[in-house]
Amino acid sequence: MRRLAVLFSAAVLSAAGLLAAAGPAHADAVVQITDSADPVPVNTSYNYVVTIPNTGPNDQPYFVTVDLTGAAATFTGYSVDNPLVFCTLSGAHASCSSPVPHYPTAAITLNVLPTAAGTVIASTAVSGDITGSDSTTTTITGATFAFSGFFQPVDNPPTVNTMKAGRAVPVKFSLHGNQGLNIFASGYPVSQNVTCTTGAPLDPVEETTGAGQSSLSYDAASDTYTYVWKTDSAWQNTCRTFDLKLSDSTDHTANFKFS
Repeated sequence: MRRLAVLFSAAVLSAAGLLAAAGPAHADAVVQITDSADPVPVNTSYNYVVTIPNTGPNDQPYFVTVDLTGAAATFTGYSVDNPLVFCTLSGAHASCSSPVPHYPTAAITLNVLPTAAGTVIASTAVSGDITGSDSTTTTITGATFAFSGFFQPVDNPPTVNTMKAGRAVPVKFSLHGNQGLNIFASGYPVSQNVTCTTGAPLDPVEETTGAGQSSLSYDAASDTYTYVWKTDSAWQNTCRTFDLKLSDSTDHTANFKFS
């Protein structure tokens, strides 16, 4: 008889909306974080949006943290679609909370400025009556160079540069300012053997040296980079494409025929 009374009371409370229906516990709630763009150029601002689920009438305030790791990046500002949510920012750490219990779904927009190329990992966590975590990665690309070239003595395609195999040729170009010497993509410059094209215009390389190895230098007076490319004597009677790939992932090529 007592069991029937308990079941009856539960049914009445449930019908009145005073007893929560069975469902996932608050610990199963999920916070989500998304980025506004990927990839993002270095020193270009972008946003993360953190979305927190709705809380119930008996929930206590919860706390949200977001941390940035990996490539250097800092929080620079934020906005929230809920006036009851407040955030504090400190470098690569953000903390948000509300002083009152129960508020609707909140979307927190965090502004970020990356200052180095690489991958930024943004990790968020919610603690309180609801818990959850999420993370996302954003690729930060290097600066885009303003390339000009190649300059003499190297001609640009479709012209084929002719020279003696085993000599070194100064490959000259400009990035419109001194961008340092760490400007090449990993493993570059390279060259690859190609079929010699018949009918292509030929032009002898007027300036070669006997340099022992390849090297890169920058001349501020002329705003010119010079990559001294040491060729191989084994390339005699072959054609090759020289590929100067920069760290911004752009390729700049020139064609050569060796005698």
